[in-house]
Amino acid sequence: MARSVNSPQKTVRRELLQDSIMEAASRLFIQRGFQGTSMGDIAEAMGVTRTAIYYYFRNKEAILRELTSGITEMAAKLAVGVTTEHADPEETLRKLVAQHASLILANPLQFRVVERNEEQLSPSIKKKAEASRRMVLERFSAAIDAGIRTGQFRNVNAKVAAFAIIGMCNWGAWWFNPKGALGFDDVVKTIVDLAMNSVLRVEERQLRDGSIGEVVRQLRDDLSVLERRISELPGS
Repeated sequence: MARSVNSPQKTVRRELLQDSIMEAASRLFIQRGFQGTSMGDIAEAMGVTRTAIYYYFRNKEAILRELTSGITEMAAKLAVGVTTEHADPEETLRKLVAQHASLILANPLQFRVVERNEEQLSPSIKKKAEASRRMVLERFSAAIDAGIRTGQFRNVNAKVAAFAIIGMCNWGAWWFNPKGALGFDDVVKTIVDLAMNSVLRVEERQLRDGSIGEVVRQLRDDLSVLERRISELPGS
């Protein structure tokens, strides 16, 4: 007997239906909570039978697991790809922010569900999600630290700055309105600009009225970077 092979069309339809199930489930998880949502509720929201839902997902825990893996693993994959492709710290950070913000804004429901229902995950899935988040944080921190070393970024705490920038991207899942006055690309660009301006050094160094404090701060930054570089020299 000839072996059955799924056609590309069937594969696409399957993926589209799975995505539809996860989107419907996400809306219900947000509205009713994970515990307050059943597989029957998801089927009813989609206008299909429960059997159709069970064909793709064994239970609602499996849906949450897929949502979690999809968001967290993709975020880590994108971050690793950026830092592998780009060597310049400023370009690296700019790309990291743009891709992370785009991922969150394109999948706001899924991200909100994952953030609010992590306690429902099995220990193994939770561990994988935490590892993915840690990878994203490490890549952001490394890019910022590299920029501090080259003098492109201010002498800030790289990890704190990374947390702040990632948090700004993530918060978009709660407030971004795709039908709002600003479109997707404009919002991403704004987030990128805000993130970069939070760490980039001020190039203008002329002493102006009321700017003594800024000059002193810049001098302290320069001294801190210089001390750090000296301490890294062989024999130091």
